[in-house]
Amino acid sequence: MAGGSTVETDDGSDVDDIFDALANVHRRRLLFELLHCTRQHVSTVTGVSRELAQADEELLRTHLAASRRVSEADEELLVKRHIHLPKLAEYGFVEWNRDDHVVTRGPRFGEVRPVLEFLNGQRDDRHLETIEIPLRR
Repeated sequence: MAGGSTVETDDGSDVDDIFDALANVHRRRLLFELLHCTRQHVSTVTGVSRELAQADEELLRTHLAASRRVSEADEELLVKRHIHLPKLAEYGFVEWNRDDHVVTRGPRFGEVRPVLEFLNGQRDDRHLETIEIPLRR
């Protein structure tokens, strides 16, 4: 990384954590939001989504990992609250206060910041969005 900062330990686990965190579009979105703002509010679940969330936690994770859908449930919010935020918090990239419904930068956010800034620069330059691959027929 530029500036002499390092993001890798001897076993490579720090780099693996960063790539795993960035491997999902929802986690990338959360981290990009924290790059520009130090605090994010996370909506609370209501209705059917709340009933699902209050059910068995392992059953909920299994359901969210599958491709089945539950009508009237805000599955994106459920996935955010029960899969992506816990994973980012486990890595230390975010701190998540479930009671206050607030996400802030975690103690390891500085490790992922250079990668986010690089990707953000690429997005600003529109390099990634303008690549077109012609289809052959």
